[in-house]
Amino acid sequence: MHRELRAGYTLIELVVVISIILILAAMLLPVLERGIKSAEATSCLANIRQLALASQLYASDYDEGLPPALLDLADSTKQNCWDILLLPYVGSSQIYICCADENPTTGPAYTNSLTHSYGINLDLTMVGGYNGASLTQADIAYPTRTILFFEIGGSDRRFGTWYSYPGLSVVDRRHRGGSNYGFVDGHGTWRRAESTVAPENCWLP
Repeated sequence: MHRELRAGYTLIELVVVISIILILAAMLLPVLERGIKSAEATSCLANIRQLALASQLYASDYDEGLPPALLDLADSTKQNCWDILLLPYVGSSQIYICCADENPTTGPAYTNSLTHSYGINLDLTMVGGYNGASLTQADIAYPTRTILFFEIGGSDRRFGTWYSYPGLSVVDRRHRGGSNYGFVDGHGTWRRAESTVAPENCWLP
């Protein structure tokens, strides 16, 4: 006598299988999320390193001068933003976008600028508040410890900032409570915002 083979699963068996799948998903999702955030931080750091290296190439073409935050144009009432000036050296406007930035914007209406997630340190690139007044590499006492680029936040991106005003409020802590920074010597690294002002101020030349 032959037994009749079952054609399917019982309801209890299905519930058990679904429960196991849900438990595994709950365990794996945080790992997956951490992996995505880590990849975003790595991509952003690569971007900011490219900006820092591009500024060195720019300086080699302009008597060691750092890219100015804004540059007046002779035939226009607008000014070119630093991102426009560096575009020939980075090759792609995608370099200016951090994939973890939920609201990348352009600079003010009076500038020619690209959508960007990064700011430039005005203490180095807009000395005295003047357009086109940037320091040279030789003016920076400690290029390995002086910030040139950083992750900027807020809906009004402008074109950069300086430490004294409005300060760390514009630094976007997108990655693990910290941000990526590009330095005058061309390297980039992750730091917490507070560590950029103490024990030493990395924003001042």
